Amino acid sequence: MLLNIERLSARYGKALALEDVSLQIAPGEFVAVLGPNGAGKSTLLKCISRSLASQGVLEFQGRSLHELAAHQVVGQGICHCPEGRRLFPELTVLKNLMLGAYLRSDADAVARDLERVYDLFPILRERSAQI
Repeated sequence: MLLNIERLSARYGKALALEDVSLQIAPGEFVAVLGPNGAGKSTLLKCISRSLASQGVLEFQGRSLHELAAHQVVGQGICHCPEGRRLFPELTVLKNLMLGAYLRSDADAVARDLERVYDLFPILRERSAQI
C-alpha cells in the first residue's frame, strides 16, 4: 500500500475536524478527495503532510508518518502546496519549480525532470523567468 490511513482524527483546539477517516491508496492509483467547504479535505491533507497533528494510522510506503516532522515528510516524497497562498510570490516560475528539487542532489536527473515538466506544461517554459 502506498498510503494507508485508518481511523484518522484531527482537531483544531477543541473542535473535531476529522473523525475516523480511512483511506487506502495503492501504487499507481489516482485519488480525488471531494466535498463541500468545511468537509475536512484540507485538514486531511494537512494531516498527511504533518502540518497538523492527528491520531490514528497514517502510513506512507509502510512507514508511520506520525514519527516524522513536516520537513521530514517532504523528504519521503510528500508535498502539500495549498492553492492560492502565494507562499513565494517573489520567485520566478523556474525558481518555484526548482523548490520541488530542493532536497535532491542528482542534478542531471533534476534537469531531466524539469524538461519533462516543460514538455507536459509548455507555458511554464515560456514563463520561466516570470515572477
